[in-house]
Amino acid sequence: MLAQTEHRLIRRESDIERIPPSLVRDLHAYWLKKRGGRAIPAWADVQPAEITRLLPNLIVAGIGHEPLQVRYRLAGTEIVEFRGEITGHRLGEVPWSSSAGQAVVMDGFKRAIVERIPLFSEVDITTRTGAHHQIFAGIWPLAPRCGAPIDRCLALEDYGNLSRNALS
Repeated sequence: MLAQTEHRLIRRESDIERIPPSLVRDLHAYWLKKRGGRAIPAWADVQPAEITRLLPNLIVAGIGHEPLQVRYRLAGTEIVEFRGEITGHRLGEVPWSSSAGQAVVMDGFKRAIVERIPLFSEVDITTRTGAHHQIFAGIWPLAPRCGAPIDRCLALEDYGNLSRNALS
């Protein structure tokens, strides 16, 4: 398993305009297109062939309720490269960050699910060697039909020019 890195939330936004151009903006544009006139698109609306450039940085998370649980159903190759394999695990079961870091991630999922909105973050990563790098991330809720509980979320992490070697 990959060594832990520390993640510090710099800011969390519901306004995409406050996030610099990135893969996060690209996925948001896709989510809006798939949403159409509805409040939230469904998983059935997502066509991976339409977003192949984003797939390496994409996470598909299944959502359980009462209590709220996030289970990683799919992680792209960049996610696995930077985080380790998380597919099939619940948030909190994977050692890619501290328990405090996992709580921050859970808070983001919870807010996106409860408020039924996309949520965007800027995160500072402090590596084991003490280096700092900013990444951008987002969470987009999905529901099978209007008014139904959120059953999945898309999440994406854009590592920018950070290389995996910089984290070792």
